Amino acid sequence: MSYEAGYHLGVLPHNGEALVRRVLERFELPNDALIRIRNNNRSQTFLPVDQPVSATALLSRYLDLQGVARRSDIQVLAEYTECPPEKEKLISLGGDDPDAVARYREEVLHKNVSLLDLLEEHRSCALPFNIYLELVPPLKPRYYSISSSPLVDPEKCSITVGVIDAPARSGRGEYRGICSSYLAQQPVGGVIECFVRPPSTPFVPPEDPSTSMIMVAAGTGLAPFRGFLQDRAMVKKEGKRVGPSMLFFGCRNPQQDYIYQEELEEFAREGVTALECAFSRLEGQPKTYVQNRIEAQQEDIWPLVEGGAIIYVCGDAGRMAPEVERAFVELFRNRNGVTEQEAEEWMAELKESKRYLLDVWPRN
Repeated sequence: MSYEAGYHLGVLPHNGEALVRRVLERFELPNDALIRIRNNNRSQTFLPVDQPVSATALLSRYLDLQGVARRSDIQVLAEYTECPPEKEKLISLGGDDPDAVARYREEVLHKNVSLLDLLEEHRSCALPFNIYLELVPPLKPRYYSISSSPLVDPEKCSITVGVIDAPARSGRGEYRGICSSYLAQQPVGGVIECFVRPPSTPFVPPEDPSTSMIMVAAGTGLAPFRGFLQDRAMVKKEGKRVGPSMLFFGCRNPQQDYIYQEELEEFAREGVTALECAFSRLEGQPKTYVQNRIEAQQEDIWPLVEGGAIIYVCGDAGRMAPEVERAFVELFRNRNGVTEQEAEEWMAELKESKRYLLDVWPRN
């Protein structure tokens, strides 16, 4: 395989042993159980059919056991539940009336409650294992921005992963990210199943290295920009001209999550990029976010924007990305004395011309 800066690595994860064991115990299946799956209709299935497969392998590699239960799934659970109170509760969560929909959003969707969680809570539900297999969604690849450049080493790539391991919003024990935990448990020299994919948007460095870049990231959103800057550093070492860049990076504390600190500061010393850090949990200092640093550095940013810089934003879609966009809109208003509507139209034009690019995702 080969890749370019800005490409994604798709990783095929496995469910953890504890999660698989919960399913086996709920359906009273032994660890060494073998299963043969037959497809009773003409629709395609992601499951291995017409061949013996261990229940452990099936649950580990094919099914998204932590996927949020759908209302239609809960309706099926209710059909297989004999206990009146438990049946009534499931109906109240899976119904189509407005009150049931509101309860579903509050008690299931917002809390990431899975089918397995509901089955463990409603012990009288006699859902057959084959129906469970039909309801659970497939375990899909997780995509990570490649955080390295092939100009440094075409035979290696890196990804930057924040491991999710925290109390579950459902109140049921711990929630562990399927792929991040899977990767964190791999030994040195371990083998994973993965593939390279170009980004769905042109979130890659400019073809012309003399084009200016403004990069904004928080946390692991820094990943693609490390690759961008490695690209620029190698081009610069070859004696070619590279355009000016600015990197705005936000994290909690420089002692805690200032990832790639030495490398980023070396890029700044070499003139590959200007570096602006925002620390939101620095003791004795007010909370500072990347949008605050953008506001403070308007004098340096605006010449780059006027000169055709491409603006990249990577990270949290819920709060960070809208706040950063607002900061650039306000920057345009301040520099040009225009109305809010005119500034919004300018932002729309930037997006249309692929000069304002997003690679964002919702918070877990």
